[in-house]
Amino acid sequence: MLYLRRVVPFVPGHSVAVADLRESLDVSEAEIRLLTRFLGLERIVVAEGMTTLDMLLALGQEVLAGEDRGRVRRLIHAHTVQHLAPPALRWMDVLRDKLGLGGAGAFSMSHQGCVIGLTALKAAEALLLDEEPGSTALVLVGERALSPVMQHIPGTSVLGDATAGLLVSLEGPGDALLSVAQRTLGEFHRARHMSEEEQHRYRQAYTPALTAVMLEAVHAAGLELDDIDQVLPHNVNRYSWSTAARRLGLPLERVYLENVPKTGHCFCADPYLNLSTARAEGVLHPGDTVLMVSAGQGGTFAAAVARTGPQGPTPTSEE
Repeated sequence: MLYLRRVVPFVPGHSVAVADLRESLDVSEAEIRLLTRFLGLERIVVAEGMTTLDMLLALGQEVLAGEDRGRVRRLIHAHTVQHLAPPALRWMDVLRDKLGLGGAGAFSMSHQGCVIGLTALKAAEALLLDEEPGSTALVLVGERALSPVMQHIPGTSVLGDATAGLLVSLEGPGDALLSVAQRTLGEFHRARHMSEEEQHRYRQAYTPALTAVMLEAVHAAGLELDDIDQVLPHNVNRYSWSTAARRLGLPLERVYLENVPKTGHCFCADPYLNLSTARAEGVLHPGDTVLMVSAGQGGTFAAAVARTGPQGPTPTSEE
């Protein structure tokens, strides 16, 4: 079993009102009203003056503070956007060297949209099974929006700059990972380049697929939906989660939506940001069972069930 021994968010201290992004995003006033009044997106966090690499380095140092870096055998960066930098920059080598992880194999994962942050847990667990007892993996999740195209999903969401770092191991203490479920509807692989007819079919398929993968993860953990204390979603918008909750017969107060108006949708880091915030606010306590959920452009869906446990210090990084 995989344990999330530390879960640390990196949330910039600076934020911008969605209403003030109309010019930079080149969108209509009607789109701004849709995003703010109907979808519940008020502000997004912005990492001014920082690159994704800067964010990951600061985050990695915080996650590893006080840890035995010699035990870290894998360094994984899970990111939504397929290409964040030219290959010649060798980001993973830079991260490994600057974090002092000379004994770790380093690689990045993408091509699954915003679900990659959850599915990376399966890769980390599989790789640790081949390592010595006591070995750990550092999983860095997320990126910075590099352009207006990355920052805005028309009619759906606005994306902020936040990341999360996980130190995981096959030994506790920590949050015990009970299951991970994933499904892909490949006919929607064209994502934002889909035809109007494909977009219509995707909208019709979205909620059924999302709720189906949630139930699949719950049942794979040997549980029922009533056993879940909190759903920790991707922060795409409030409306889509109210729709999913109705389909499941789930009270909306059991879906943690507090960060939707504060941070925006932060790529694949959202479930971990929500896990950290809910824990810090006392919404979650050791022994609670959570269902982390995400969906990605291209028809990808994933969910993971975890039972919360004690963690090391996890101060929130700020820009």
